[in-house]
Amino acid sequence: MTYGVIKMKKALGKVIVAFFVCLLSFAVVSPSHAMAAQYYCYLGQQPQCVEDLPESGDLLFVDIPPYGVNAIDVTVSNYSQEYYAIFNTDLGNPIELPPYKTSEVITYPVQPSSSATFSNASRVTNTPIRITVVAK
Repeated sequence: MTYGVIKMKKALGKVIVAFFVCLLSFAVVSPSHAMAAQYYCYLGQQPQCVEDLPESGDLLFVDIPPYGVNAIDVTVSNYSQEYYAIFNTDLGNPIELPPYKTSEVITYPVQPSSSATFSNASRVTNTPIRITVVAK
């Protein structure tokens, strides 16, 4: 190989590396619908919390205090005018709600010093749901 070919290969390698660095930095800072939002509720600080989960994949983490809470009432509401909403939790089975402001109240027993996770598991990305958690 000649000196000119080696120099061109090195330059091409630098261009390729720079391209991937730019591509990676764009992917890191660009918001995406595939990135789930995370919300938190600390029942030890407030006995009730209300959170809107506007996108499918959004999560709500509920922290159960070490004493005083043995169950939680969870109200989930579908605010989509067109689509069914699917509510999922690690405490029970998924629930499907028909369109527009339908809601369901579920009581879940919980253990002190534990946590619960709730999610918007709707099939359509922008199906907003509201979750209200009340300590009992």
